[in-house]
Amino acid sequence: METNPKESLPGSSPSGPGSFRPLFLIGEYDATVDDKNRLLIPSEFRKEIIDARSEKSLICRIGRKRVTWLYPENHYRDLIARKRTTLIPGEDEEAFNEAYFGMIFRLAWDAQGRVVLPEKVLTRARLGKNVTIVGAGDHLVIRNREDWEKRSEMLLETQDDITDRAKETIEAGPAV
Repeated sequence: METNPKESLPGSSPSGPGSFRPLFLIGEYDATVDDKNRLLIPSEFRKEIIDARSEKSLICRIGRKRVTWLYPENHYRDLIARKRTTLIPGEDEEAFNEAYFGMIFRLAWDAQGRVVLPEKVLTRARLGKNVTIVGAGDHLVIRNREDWEKRSEMLLETQDDITDRAKETIEAGPAV
């Protein structure tokens, strides 16, 4: 029996959580949301998502400070699967569930690599037509272009502090 070499490599089988190779979404791309709310996902991002996660659909959610996040769907499912649930959730868990399940949208790109951003996302995230798509490791961030320029300047100005804090966190190890 002949086997597919990709299936025998560690981290390449889509058979369960953690079986894919890590995502490596990097860089920033200016883009425009057209009159039909379509946004072209750059080919470099699409290729990485397909190669790393065998995925063509994205989960779109508005994250902290009204920033739009796009996750490959199977990766988002893996992240959510780590969360414990209860039959009768408390107020915090209920709010979490509503934010992380109720206010998300499934997007699939078309043959040209475009996704249609829901009107609710455009409005709630205050995106406008001119945006920047930023690689953030395991997900994409979509920001209003002007807001991204301000944020990137702040990140450049505080880069040393950010690096020092991250180093301290990494060296401290996981919280027990």
